[in-house]
Amino acid sequence: MQNLLTQWLAFSWLESAGFVLTLAGIALAARNVVLTWPLQMLAGVIYVVLFCQYQLFGEAALNGLYVLLAAYGWRAWRRSGEVPVLPISRMGRGELVLFWGVGVLGTLLVAQLQLHFLPTALPWLDSAVFVFGVLAQWLQARRKLWNWPVWIVLDLLAAGIYFYKALSLTGLLYLLLAALAAYGWWDWRRLMRGQGGA
Repeated sequence: MQNLLTQWLAFSWLESAGFVLTLAGIALAARNVVLTWPLQMLAGVIYVVLFCQYQLFGEAALNGLYVLLAAYGWRAWRRSGEVPVLPISRMGRGELVLFWGVGVLGTLLVAQLQLHFLPTALPWLDSAVFVFGVLAQWLQARRKLWNWPVWIVLDLLAAGIYFYKALSLTGLLYLLLAALAAYGWWDWRRLMRGQGGA
C-alpha cells in the first residue's frame, strides 16, 4: 500500500496527463464519439516521450504505432457531424482467421526479436500485448465489435505485467481500461442492434 502511495506522490505532470487523456479517450471510444482519436493521439505522444525517458523502447514503439493508428481511425470515423461514417460490424470467418494468424505469427516474430536483441524479462507476454494491441487498435479504427473483448483480455494481461514490474499506477490504469472496454463492448452491441445488426 505504501508503494502505491509513493508512486501516486511521485507522478510527473507528463504521466498524469497521459493517464487522464488515455482514460478520457477510451471512455469516448466506448461511447462511440469521434473525439476519442485526437485524445488517443495526444496520449500516445505523451507515452512515447515518457517511455523513452524510462528506456522502455518497446512500449514507446507501441504507443508510436497507436498514434499512427489513431490518425487513421480519426480519418476513417470523421465526417461533417459527430456520428462516425463506418458502421459497427462483426468480423467474418476469414477476418478472424487472418486476425489470429497475424497475431500468433507476429507474437512469435516479435518475441524472437526481443530474445535476441533486447534485455527483457517477459518477452512472450510483452510481445503478445504489443502485437495484439496493434491489431485491436486497427479493429477499433475499422469499428469492428471484436476490438472490445480483445482489449479486455489485453488490458487485464498488461495490468498483470505492470503490477509484476511494480508499476502499480499503470497497472491500475489498465484495470480501469479493461472496465471501460467491457462498457464499450456492451454499448457498441447496443448501437449495432440499433443500426440493424444482429
